[in-house]
Amino acid sequence: MRIALVAPIQPTCGVADYTRYLAAELGRLVQIAWLVPPAQFQSEMNSADIIHVQHQYFVFGGVAPWKNTFPRFARAVRAPLVMTAHEIVDADSSPLRRLLINVTNRSTFGHPAVRHVVVHTQHDRHRLRPWVRSSTPVTVLRHPVPPAPRLPERAEARRAFGLEGRFVVTIFGFLARNKGHADAIRALVATPPNVFLLIAGGRHPDDRSSYARDLEGLIQSVGMHARVRVTGYLSPEDVAQVMAATDLALAPFRSGSGSGSLAMALACGRPVLASDAPANAEIAQEMDGGMALFRAGDVAHLAACITDLAQDPEMLQQMARASLQYAARHTWAQAAKDTVAVYRSLLGGEEG
Repeated sequence: MRIALVAPIQPTCGVADYTRYLAAELGRLVQIAWLVPPAQFQSEMNSADIIHVQHQYFVFGGVAPWKNTFPRFARAVRAPLVMTAHEIVDADSSPLRRLLINVTNRSTFGHPAVRHVVVHTQHDRHRLRPWVRSSTPVTVLRHPVPPAPRLPERAEARRAFGLEGRFVVTIFGFLARNKGHADAIRALVATPPNVFLLIAGGRHPDDRSSYARDLEGLIQSVGMHARVRVTGYLSPEDVAQVMAATDLALAPFRSGSGSGSLAMALACGRPVLASDAPANAEIAQEMDGGMALFRAGDVAHLAACITDLAQDPEMLQQMARASLQYAARHTWAQAAKDTVAVYRSLLGGEEG
């Protein structure tokens, strides 16, 4: 079976990282004939058995219909097209914005060229239904967990960040408004003084908003500059240090789909406190209590949960074990097998 993967390939991109992990494992099962960004798609790639697109809006120009290039790309596709939807913007704001989002979503997820859609949560499967054609299958494959990097000693990592004697709470990944950083910064005010918030990431290269500056302003305005650090983009070596220094991984997302940043925390066996946003709640349910949840957007509840966990090392150890167990079930090797099953279902069971 010959596959053409269409995805972003820049080094500082979560979807590009996802694609590299997937391609490495898929390559053991099928032939990856091409791996290119959308702008480099050529008609010869239609000779592949499957074209698999890793979709995020910015990869195709953005959400605005006049900027979005997915319909033009899809018109050039002749081979069966599988789409993994990494992001879904809901049409739930002003009437004009609802209209525009509906146009883009319908021309993307509902395009006739799209023959099968993969999402990471049941919630996303439900969200897509207004735009996906009724004949198009939507399959839920959990966001895979990467192999854990080799972690340095905890004490060594904490010394490197100057965090000795602190209870380190970490939000890992690119800065984005839906990830709830502001809630965490405000909650920090009501936690014990030894709690330190490490925002381990930086602005996404495609982000043109003021969000990073807004967070810095919020840190100053609530007087938490001595208890919060924004690291900026991290190298793989830095990621390992951050994970080793972390006592509690935090996922205060207001919304979102499967999260690569959350997957890294699980891979490293960190205990996780997450908002009860639907994507997180699905993972927590599967972990059978191994992931702690707080009410999304409830700053007081978040502060109380951090405070309680900081004083309960036994619970943190139980949660850490649950993270490793979840990671062992959701490897990239398993994701590749499940993805090939999607390909074969689209090809009528043929192996190519």
